[in-house]
Amino acid sequence: MGDEKNPTCIYCKSTKVIKHGQTSTGNKRFRCRNCGKTWVLEKNETIRPDTHDIVEAYLGGRTCRDLVEVYHSSPLRINQKIREFLEGCPHWEDYLDLCVSHHEARLIYLVGRNFSCLSKGSKSNQMYLAMAVDALSTVVLGFEIGRKDSKTLWTHLLERMHKRGIKSNTFITNGTRQIEEAVQSVYPDADLKITYHKAYRDKELTCCLSRLPINPKLFNEALKSFEFVKRENLLHYIQDLNGHKAKELLKASQDVFARRLKERLDNKPRARIDGLGTAFKLRFEKFHMLKDNPFPVINGWIAKWMLNRLEFGFSRLAVYMQMPVATSFKSFSCGSLPELLQLTEDSPTLKVFVVEIATRAVQIPGVNFTCEMKLDKCSLMM
Repeated sequence: MGDEKNPTCIYCKSTKVIKHGQTSTGNKRFRCRNCGKTWVLEKNETIRPDTHDIVEAYLGGRTCRDLVEVYHSSPLRINQKIREFLEGCPHWEDYLDLCVSHHEARLIYLVGRNFSCLSKGSKSNQMYLAMAVDALSTVVLGFEIGRKDSKTLWTHLLERMHKRGIKSNTFITNGTRQIEEAVQSVYPDADLKITYHKAYRDKELTCCLSRLPINPKLFNEALKSFEFVKRENLLHYIQDLNGHKAKELLKASQDVFARRLKERLDNKPRARIDGLGTAFKLRFEKFHMLKDNPFPVINGWIAKWMLNRLEFGFSRLAVYMQMPVATSFKSFSCGSLPELLQLTEDSPTLKVFVVEIATRAVQIPGVNFTCEMKLDKCSLMM
C-alpha cells in the first residue's frame, strides 16, 4: 500500500502510481497506471451538521451556495435536502392547534405581502401571502398563499380559521375593500380597525412615558390590560386561580415594566407586526428555492420565526400559549410539543415572562386606555 511519497496500488500492488486529484473533502486521490483503478490513501472524517441546522440557516437568509462550505455538497444537492426536509415538516397551523387547544385572540392583524416566485399564469412571477397575526404575541394564527391579493384568498384563510375555532372581536387591516368584505362575510360581528390605530396607540404610550416613566395611571392600565388578555393556563402554572399572585408580581415589577415598554416602543419595527412583514420581504425578495411549490419554504420560515427565542428569553409561541416553555425549530420539525419549564414563583425568569405579557397587552389598540394626548386632559399633569 505504501505511503504518500511512495504509494503502491492497493489492488495489484504495482508501484506505477500517479496522483489523481483530490476529493471534495480534501482527501488525496491516486490512480494505478497498471490496472487503471483509483483510490484514496487516507480519508479525513467530515462532520456534517444536522439537516435541521442547514434548513434553519437557509430560512435565516443563507443561500444554498453559502452552505456549500458547511455541508460539503453541491448547491443542487443542498437545495434538494432542504426541500425534502421542509416537505416533511408539520403544517404550522396544525402544530399551533396542538400547542393551544382554545384560541381566543383579542385582536388580529390581517397583513399580506407579495413575493417573487415562478408561478404558472403569472407574468410578473409574483405570488401573495396572506397572514392572520395575533396582536399580543405576533404569532401567525394562519396563512394562505395565492397568485394575487383577493377577497377569495382572504375568505379561504378566515374560513379555515373559523373552522379551527379561532375567535376574535376585532381585526386590524390596511383598509382595503377585499379584506374588509372577507372579514364581514366570515366574522360578521367583529369590529374593523385600520393600522392607524396601532400607530396612534404607540404615540399615546410614548407620550405617557416621556412625562413620567413610572406612574399609577399607566401601570393601572397595564394591570387592566393583563387581566383582559390573561389565560387560565398561566394562572394554573403559578397556582393563582384568583389572579392575585400575578397582580402582585406585576406591582413589584413596575420599573421592569416601564423599561421593557420603552424598549418595545423604541424597537417597534423589528419587534412587532412591522418586523414580521419586513423580515418576510427581505427573505423572499429573490427567487431562492421558490421555483416549485412555495408552501414548504414559507411554512418552515413562519415556524422558525414563531419559535425563535427573543431578547427577553422566550419565543412568540410561548407568549401566545402564556406558558414558560422552551421552543425550537428542531422540535417543530419532529412534531414534538414545546417543553414546559419548571420555574419557581420567585424566579426572575418568571417575572420577566409575566411582565412581557403585560407590556404587550397595554400596547394593544383599543383594549382600555383612553387618551387624547392633550395636556389639559392628562391625569399625570393634574
